[in-house]
Amino acid sequence: MSDVSGTPSGMTGAGGGNLLRITGMATGLDVDAMVKKMMAAEQTKMDKIKQDRQTVAWRQEAYQDIIKDLKDLQSSFLDSSSSDKNILSSSSFSPFDVNGVNGAIANISASAGAVPGNYTINVTGIAQGAGVINQLDSGISLSTKLTDKNPSLVGVLNLNLTVNGNALKIKIDNSSGSMTLNDLITTINNQGSGTVKASFNELSGKFTLQSVKTGQSAKMQISSDSTSDLTDFLKINPLDIGVDKIGSNANFTLQVPGDATVYPVNDKESNNFSLNGVNYSLQGPGSSTVSISQNSQKVFDKIKGFIDKYNAIVDKIQTKITEKKNYDYKPLTDTQKSQMKEADITAWESKAKAGILRNDENLQKILQDLKESFSTAVTNSGLSFGKYGSNSIGLNFSDEYSKPAHIDIIDEGKLKSAISLNSAQVQKMFTNVSSTTFDGSYDSSKTTYREDGIFTRVKKILESNVGLTNVISNKNILTKYANYQDDFSYFGGGGTNTLPDQLYQKDKLIKSMTDALAKKQESYYQKFSKLETAMNQLNSQQSWLTQQLGG
Repeated sequence: MSDVSGTPSGMTGAGGGNLLRITGMATGLDVDAMVKKMMAAEQTKMDKIKQDRQTVAWRQEAYQDIIKDLKDLQSSFLDSSSSDKNILSSSSFSPFDVNGVNGAIANISASAGAVPGNYTINVTGIAQGAGVINQLDSGISLSTKLTDKNPSLVGVLNLNLTVNGNALKIKIDNSSGSMTLNDLITTINNQGSGTVKASFNELSGKFTLQSVKTGQSAKMQISSDSTSDLTDFLKINPLDIGVDKIGSNANFTLQVPGDATVYPVNDKESNNFSLNGVNYSLQGPGSSTVSISQNSQKVFDKIKGFIDKYNAIVDKIQTKITEKKNYDYKPLTDTQKSQMKEADITAWESKAKAGILRNDENLQKILQDLKESFSTAVTNSGLSFGKYGSNSIGLNFSDEYSKPAHIDIIDEGKLKSAISLNSAQVQKMFTNVSSTTFDGSYDSSKTTYREDGIFTRVKKILESNVGLTNVISNKNILTKYANYQDDFSYFGGGGTNTLPDQLYQKDKLIKSMTDALAKKQESYYQKFSKLETAMNQLNSQQSWLTQQLGG
């Protein structure tokens, strides 16, 4: 058994500490050995508590390892800040490649419903917001102070606008006289509330003040009581004051595969729109031809990549919650470790950790939730999970009894065919987001759950257990249990019994027992000390009597 730590007396044996004891000289007893044996039962209790604490610590490590894997799945496939790492993005389910894009004219991508072939777009005008575009005086740059061109532009200026029927007052504070054109633009954009924007092109020397909304329905009016000096600085024509300036629609022609007709289009109020499964983002005038070709393999690879990583995690969790515990292997005591080689300690502890998460309720729940996210049909997707039925996409749960949540691609041909022929339905089945809201638990009894796609469900389940993607939070189901301590009570036992709470309680108990054992051990030494004193007195009396009797 290991010695009691923190004992304030003795130097050898069970005594420990810094004091030098010379005991047993009168009685001939090995006091240290006897005290150690008398403390053995108490030390066994202490070792048991320390072993229990080690078990809790191992559970925490095992939990944190699983949380790490789940967070890795999130960051690899559910990161909304990166289209490459967001399997829920439309681009992840677009079974097409687009070649020949000229980003100066139009950015073009393909989604469900697109027809492979060549697309030619000729842009003569992009959609514009309502407002003015004016050529400023030569020599003006973003760093030019307003007062450099007009010394009277000092103080608080009233730039009054009416944007799409709503009055907007921009307060421009140039009391210091140090405001630059760049400061002015920043002020307008900050106070524009997302409805108006200003910009300046240092190459062309043009200043733009327009509504954010584009198209012919967009309107902007610069009020007649605007500061004349400021409008002069910005070269706003007096004829533009008090007059509704109207935005313009995009103007272009489009030729699509299988049709020789060149279609003129002038009804798009935005530069970003979709036509027949092709997404356009107009950038400027010019002609561009792109080639769209079908590539269902990349969607298949994306789905397979997610499933492979998902399977590795659910299989690991399943192993942990069904792993049997070997009760012959318990956490080693300090004394046991001192008598073993490092390799032997590692091997022992590996066996002692087996079954550490067996039948864990939290892990059983998340495993069941993840399994249900696949098995529950997605409303109106037209496709199904499982091996049977004409609308099956070739995915099913594993036949292996030991892997109940594992997903197998049992028919690659079916999945690839669905991606190629029914890409919109495949996308809906995996990524649809319900338009309804739900209260309470998120489960298959709710309309929101049934309308959500499979990967959308997985995303929400992970968030409830380990928090948002790329966010560290200790307030979710698994992360709270593994990492959050809310018990700081004096005696312990006042929290929600998270693993940190349990460690805190064990530490409090160990400290309390250490103090008690130290006192008990000291009392044993005090008793033996008194015995030594009594024996010394007896020996002295015997010696005196012997002398008196002439011995």
